[in-house]
Amino acid sequence: IIFIVSGFWHGANWTFIVWGLLNAVYFLPIMLTKNNRNNIEIVAKGKYLPSLREFISMLITFCLTVFAWIFFRANNIEHAISYISKMFTKSFFKLPKGSDFIGLLHHPFTMLSLIAVFLLIEWLGRDEKHAISKLGANWKRPIRYTFYYTLIIAIIWFGGKEQQFIYFQF
Repeated sequence: IIFIVSGFWHGANWTFIVWGLLNAVYFLPIMLTKNNRNNIEIVAKGKYLPSLREFISMLITFCLTVFAWIFFRANNIEHAISYISKMFTKSFFKLPKGSDFIGLLHHPFTMLSLIAVFLLIEWLGRDEKHAISKLGANWKRPIRYTFYYTLIIAIIWFGGKEQQFIYFQF
């Protein structure tokens, strides 16, 4: 009920209701089997790499969450279904005409490198409130600040066009 109410709270559109319903469906099996408190610790706590089971669990969780967000961001149900159906065609891997995140999409190595860096930062800082908070804490000040400013510049440079804050529409 809470997930569906959350969908209603986000807007009077069926897409938000489906988003809430999908999240409820994802969570329901572990609630019914009373396993909802089995995975409250940080994944792979104290280890550099997750086990194969943990990795597969993270991958499934990520994919299910992203799938639900298709409905959250779609204009209507038909738009979401159309998007999902296009995900399983070759056209999904083609760049739309006129799209160019400052040339980033034309440089897949740069894009994949940035994704890898940010994933690494998030993984290594997963037990902190903010993943980056301890990164470089022991580095000399000029190196640490150079790194931080480089991150800020990369975010601004590759961030693409200005986008409105998502909750301004609600």
